[in-house]
Amino acid sequence: MTKLHLPMMPKNLLFLCLFFLGFIQNVQAQGQSVVDSLIQLLPKTTEDTARARLYKAIVDESVDQPDKALHYANLGLKHVNKMAWAKGIGVLNGLIGRIYSDQGAYAKAKPYLIAELKIHQKNEDQFNLASCQITLGTLYLRQGQYSKALNEYLIALKTAEKSGLTTLVPVIYNNISTVYFDQKHFDKSLQYSWKALALYREIGDTLGVATAYSGIANQFHLKADTLQAIRYYQKALKVFQSIDAAIKIAEVYQNQALLVKQLKARLRLQLNAQAIWDQTYPAYKLSITNLGNIGWSFLDSAKFNKTSKKQALEQATHYLNRATELATAAKDESNQHFLLGLKAELEAAKGNYAAAFQAMYDYHAQHDSIYSQESKNKLAEAESNFFLEKKDAEIAIQKLTISNQRKVQWAFALGSLLLVLIAFLFYRVSQIRRKSNQKLQELNQSLDLANRQKAQLLAVLSHDLRHPLSNLISLLHLQKNAPDLLTPEMASENQARITSNTEVLLENLENMLLWSKEQMNQASVELQEVPVNDLFQRLSLNFSTQDKIRWAFDCPVGFTLHADPNYLWIVLQNLSSNASKALKNQSDGKITWKAWSEGRHKYLSITDNGPGFPPNILSGSMAPQKEMFLSGFGLQVVHDFAQKLGIELQFENTLEAGAKVTLKMPS
Repeated sequence: MTKLHLPMMPKNLLFLCLFFLGFIQNVQAQGQSVVDSLIQLLPKTTEDTARARLYKAIVDESVDQPDKALHYANLGLKHVNKMAWAKGIGVLNGLIGRIYSDQGAYAKAKPYLIAELKIHQKNEDQFNLASCQITLGTLYLRQGQYSKALNEYLIALKTAEKSGLTTLVPVIYNNISTVYFDQKHFDKSLQYSWKALALYREIGDTLGVATAYSGIANQFHLKADTLQAIRYYQKALKVFQSIDAAIKIAEVYQNQALLVKQLKARLRLQLNAQAIWDQTYPAYKLSITNLGNIGWSFLDSAKFNKTSKKQALEQATHYLNRATELATAAKDESNQHFLLGLKAELEAAKGNYAAAFQAMYDYHAQHDSIYSQESKNKLAEAESNFFLEKKDAEIAIQKLTISNQRKVQWAFALGSLLLVLIAFLFYRVSQIRRKSNQKLQELNQSLDLANRQKAQLLAVLSHDLRHPLSNLISLLHLQKNAPDLLTPEMASENQARITSNTEVLLENLENMLLWSKEQMNQASVELQEVPVNDLFQRLSLNFSTQDKIRWAFDCPVGFTLHADPNYLWIVLQNLSSNASKALKNQSDGKITWKAWSEGRHKYLSITDNGPGFPPNILSGSMAPQKEMFLSGFGLQVVHDFAQKLGIELQFENTLEAGAKVTLKMPS
């Protein structure tokens, strides 16, 4: 039940004002602080305005010494009141109000801040006005008055955006994020934190970026995203330590401690943070929260360490009482509610169950008040009203802009109309001419393509159809006209040749029909696992008895390819047919098919000991150029179907003489 808090507005931005500190000669002696050097200049500074600025500079440099800062702020306020300098009076009132607010003395702080606000409104000092509105919002936030806090922040945002105060907008976003965080509306809170971070980066505000990192880390913490929380805590801590921002370091320590499971390490971080708070702002809202968290840590120690239970409970009670006293004095409802939960657990651990019950009852009663749906609705209504007003203003500006633009547009409309018409006519004529030329060019290309395809088809038919037909006719004439010339063995061999030529002719016709269908994009590929051994057995049956060629097949057991079985068979069958044709005049012809894999890729190859490929095929072996396949319809089919299956073909001649085709299958 330990409690996290988002970081508030950076202190250096809280103390900004519109009038500037003039040049102050540096007379700082060896070992003296900047504050002491400035204080030594006071007796020497007689000019009223310079003296007022010097008081303001001393207060700014005494951020970590609130008592000293308050003393010189009061001296400065008396001085500017004597001068009757309105702007100086507003700034010094604001400084005193901020110091009291940081000390938890909210009742004392508010009158000074209201006085500052009125002066800046009268002077139309937008920067200091927005800064004061932010400080008022922070005062309400520290008291747990979330609706009032959000209203002040939205008013400040409106002032900052209207006046282009880009350095204040991310500060306001960061504080709005804190409002939603304390109301446990974490998604909305994170949304505003990202906005703040983006703007801090844009304007190069290192302290602001680190403050946003710390707030984002807290939100990831409560979303149980520990890795992201630690990451952003470390980013913030690195920046805070580099600029020695003690208060910011304390914030990170106390929030990061809640991620530490080891009790001693957690207490060490919390006590380190409290040491910083005690030296700077002991009544600060986060200081009170940290005191409560230390109480919880001691209570956990009492639960898990029975030997030191009594001492741990005494320490928990001490920190609870101290935190309760500060929260009551500051009227900090949020921390009062948080401490009631600690009190209930602590009294129960002591055995004081009646007191524990009462504390728990008060805790739930106050919870319903602070985190009621009505409170959330007020926040949503305030934000909605702000953005509606902003949208209405944008619409009004847009209407005025549109009205002015229309006047200018009408001035150019008539003169532009004639130019547009002339340009349109020229454009139309050029478009018609371009389309006509394009259609003519397409027709010429289609005619040229048709002529080339016709010539190619005639060459293919002449080569792959006429030759087996002429062989078939010659054999049939021989058998018919001179049957006596044929011995029974020759007649049987002649009949086998007729059958073989007829089968080759039928095969070529089937390939041509399938290729024609593929060329018209009508054939579809159906991929499946194809056993290569089955294809090799089929090739063996079709070719091993032809032309007295020796066939060899080398394939691992169970070797498969992912392809269309029909297309793949046609590729293998045509490559085998071409190889057997190349060896028809050799008595020692040999054809070898091989299948293997290398890494993710699978390969097939066919090798023969024939005359090899001609140069025109070897020169374009890896390129899809159809012209190199004019040596036969079979190779044309091989090329087209391999391309369809995504197979890469490589043609080469082997060192032992002969041709080799390698098929690289798609992975």
